Amino acid sequence: MEKVALVISSLSSGGGERVVATLSQGFAKNYDVTIILFDSANIDYEYGGKIIDLNCPEKPSFVGKTYNLLKRAYKLKKIFRQYKFDHIFGFMESANYPSILASRDTIASLHIDFHFLNRTERLLVSFLYPLAKAVAPVSDDIATTLRQRVSLDNVTRIYNPVPFKELEELSAEPLQHPQKFLVAVGRLTYQKHFDLMIDAFAESKAKKDCDLIILGEGELRADLERQIKRLQIQDKVHLPGRLKNPFSYMKQAEFMLLSSRAEGFPMVLIEALSLDCPVIATDCPTGPREIIQKDTNGILIQMENKAKLTESIDALLYDDKLRQSFAMQARGSVEHLSVENICDEWIRLSKT
Repeated sequence: MEKVALVISSLSSGGGERVVATLSQGFAKNYDVTIILFDSANIDYEYGGKIIDLNCPEKPSFVGKTYNLLKRAYKLKKIFRQYKFDHIFGFMESANYPSILASRDTIASLHIDFHFLNRTERLLVSFLYPLAKAVAPVSDDIATTLRQRVSLDNVTRIYNPVPFKELEELSAEPLQHPQKFLVAVGRLTYQKHFDLMIDAFAESKAKKDCDLIILGEGELRADLERQIKRLQIQDKVHLPGRLKNPFSYMKQAEFMLLSSRAEGFPMVLIEALSLDCPVIATDCPTGPREIIQKDTNGILIQMENKAKLTESIDALLYDDKLRQSFAMQARGSVEHLSVENICDEWIRLSKT
């Protein structure tokens, strides 16, 4: 049986981490799977195969990060030699850099827009990614940027997978909320721009007839709570924190909102659509424009446009025919992203 290695920093809560857990379960049906982590302290997702923990957790300082990069590369090289993997897949920059240093057979997955990386990360991408066997960004826009900005010629886009059956089962978990609601999911960070979403919702007619529930945790919680209090909408906007299972909220929401300044290939949109939940998203770099199909599954609006977001919220909430049409077509618009299809794409790329 061929051996597959999936390298990622951890399996704690996050989009990239969920992708690896999902892929590991898909690969485990036909391959000997090993997930190599730098820190296994918190594992939030079910996975396939076995785990090797290199015990190299994140370090905050520049010196610490540099030391970690070299230490992780050294440990990975030993593991790769010992296990002789047929396929090595890295996920997210913190794992891609040492994995490429350890083996030129690494296929590196890029989950965020190149422009959103800091200066050091851009230098590492420019220096290390040409050495990889291949680079597999999660969107066409990221692929184009890598070809143009870094002159990479080893780029093949592979979208993230959707575990349809698992999401259906999780979404059946009972949920009670006293009235209709909209949902948003993500870390409470600058990148997600939830302050814009809250302002837009506060100015909408929809706030009279539904709530806004934002699932996630992060450093901007206190700022967002002050904003909600200032706008006097404490009874309309709710921040219940990060939930391991947000899918019952997606299933029962009128629709999902995404207001990000930047994404890679936002899994929350895909997951919502797979559960028949329409979406409204900003046309940020990158991902949403490759997911949202006009007049089919949702609405794509200009970034930073609060007025347009408010208008779109009201338009979709009060147009039952449009919302139901989007809901009926939502799952079909993402069915090509099945775990089986995406696993096959990874293996085909590895064998080229």
